[in-house]
Order: sequence, then structure tokens, then C-alpha cells
Amino acid sequence: MIVLFLTSVTILACNKSQKEDQGHEVYNKTVPPVSGAESENKFDIEHIAYSTADLGNFPFLTLPKGLKEMNKPLKKSFDVCFFPMNGKMTPFEGQLYKANISAEQGQEFSQYYFEKSMEDLLKSVGAVKVFDGEITQKEYDSYNKQDTNKGEEGDMGYPGEAIKFYVIRSKEMGDIYVQYTANNAAGKLNILQSKNANN
Repeated sequence: MIVLFLTSVTILACNKSQKEDQGHEVYNKTVPPVSGAESENKFDIEHIAYSTADLGNFPFLTLPKGLKEMNKPLKKSFDVCFFPMNGKMTPFEGQLYKANISAEQGQEFSQYYFEKSMEDLLKSVGAVKVFDGEITQKEYDSYNKQDTNKGEEGDMGYPGEAIKFYVIRSKEMGDIYVQYTANNAAGKLNILQSKNANN
């Protein structure tokens, strides 16, 4: 009886999952989030739909209520930033924003609030998650000396650091790469607007 019951529950769960997946072709099937550096899923930006949201001006995203830039953010009209593309830290060039994020004075930083707020905000403007995981020590060793902003504001991309990476495609603004990470004390946010997105 127990075996039959468990089998029935499993079948129902699978059917429900299949129904929930319908309507999310671009986001969940064509470009599944990559966990860590071992996935065989290869990122292809051409499979990501263009966002129709009004993104405003660079750096496009407003910090969630109760959060602020800890120090003066790193802002450059043209630079390079490394993002975990298929688990490999890959350089992209363009307008760059990097910041450490903390709670407003008198409040405590919440990792859950920061991550949930960023996820909701990014999804609301048509962003697609393409990586959610950590890079390996080997990958860090292979790229870190190439990163000219290592150790600066908002620096991320260390072994054991959980990174969430999203892409927004915009016909007006080009390709926008967003990555963030956090712990129970503070967060870090990187945004890059590609200058040659459609070349």
C-alpha cells in the first residue's frame, strides 16, 4: 500500500511539474541555470528573449529599500569584468559598475532579503538566470591575475563564493550582465553593459 501511494504521489508531482514548466521555454529549457562548473549546458545569448522593460539609465537597477552602497562604487565608462559563463570566468567589456552593498544605518543586513529582492527585480525586467553556483579553485587560479579590478569595490569570483548571474537583452541598451553574491554581513553587485552586444 505504501509503495503504491508513493508511486501515485510521484506521478502526480511529475505531471504538475511538467505543467508548470510550460510557458517558460526560453528561461528554463533553452537556457537552464548552470550549477557550478561541471554543467554540459552551453550558454547561447541568442536563445534569450529581448526584454521589453523600460530599463532607464545605467546601471539600470535600483537597490532594494533599506540597502545602500557601502562605499563609493567602482564606475568606469569602459572596462572588463569576469562573469561565470558555464562555470568559466569569462571577460566581457563595456560600461562597468561594481559595489559592496550593506544595510542602511540602524538596520541589519539580511542575505535572504538582498538575494530575494534582486531576483524579483531582475525577473521583473526580463532577466534570465544563467549561473547559480560556485567556481572551482582551479578556475580562480586560471583567471584572477587577468582581472585588473581584483580587490576593488564589489569584487567577486572567489572559490566557495555563491554567485548568481543574470543576463538582460535589450534592443535599445544592448546586453546587460548582472552578478551578485552575499553572506550574512553584506552583498556585492556587478553590472556591465556590453558596448558591442549585437556585433
